[in-house]
Amino acid sequence: MNYQIHQCRLIVLWLLMLIGMILHFNYHVSDIFYGIDVTRPGVNGQVPWSTFYIKTIYYHLPIVFILVLLYSAHRVVKVLAFGVGLVYTASHAMHLFKEIGQKATSVQSFTQINLLIIVLVLSILMNIESWRWMRHRAGVL
Repeated sequence: MNYQIHQCRLIVLWLLMLIGMILHFNYHVSDIFYGIDVTRPGVNGQVPWSTFYIKTIYYHLPIVFILVLLYSAHRVVKVLAFGVGLVYTASHAMHLFKEIGQKATSVQSFTQINLLIIVLVLSILMNIESWRWMRHRAGVL
């Protein structure tokens, strides 16, 4: 198997996961069309800096990873792809379990849970592919 297939698969998986994370946010704010108040309790009208970090981690960095994967197959990139993938998988798993733990009873909750399951599966597939790519050597695998 050519090593480039691993890069192509990882790029597609990152893109699909990024779409899933964007949809996750979209699902939250789409409730306003049904008259549901989506404002967080206890907010004061100021956007906290934590949103910068969250958006950087879950929206900007995946775009950077995709660009790196497009242009590099260096060993460091392979190891980084695997390590970062593990962090994202842990994050997605924790978020899914938190959502399930909130005793989902609404259409919105079930929709989010379905999406979070898909994103977690994509993330796990990304880990598997990253592992295969990292372990790949010419003539092996």
